[in-house]
Amino acid sequence: MSATAILDDGQHITFDGYDGIDLVCKRINLWRDYDNRGKGARCSVRHGYPGELLERKGDACKVRVTWEGRSQEGWVTYWFIKELKVEWQLKRLMEATA
Repeated sequence: MSATAILDDGQHITFDGYDGIDLVCKRINLWRDYDNRGKGARCSVRHGYPGELLERKGDACKVRVTWEGRSQEGWVTYWFIKELKVEWQLKRLMEATA
């Protein structure tokens, strides 16, 4: 299921590795190519790390982070972005109680 939340390009984001209860992903890969992850990760960030949303295509989000003193861009699933996950969860709860 895709998130329906819309963030503006350039909005600051926070990476989130929680599955709802437990921290399941301490390091989150930012992929060079979302559809072909065989091309490798550009870098990895920790849960709670800040970033910037550049673009959204369905579930894929292009983000920018500063990693090892350099600006890096890569792709991640919306589920690893706290601001998108929260709005998706709220919508799901509202649908369940309707």
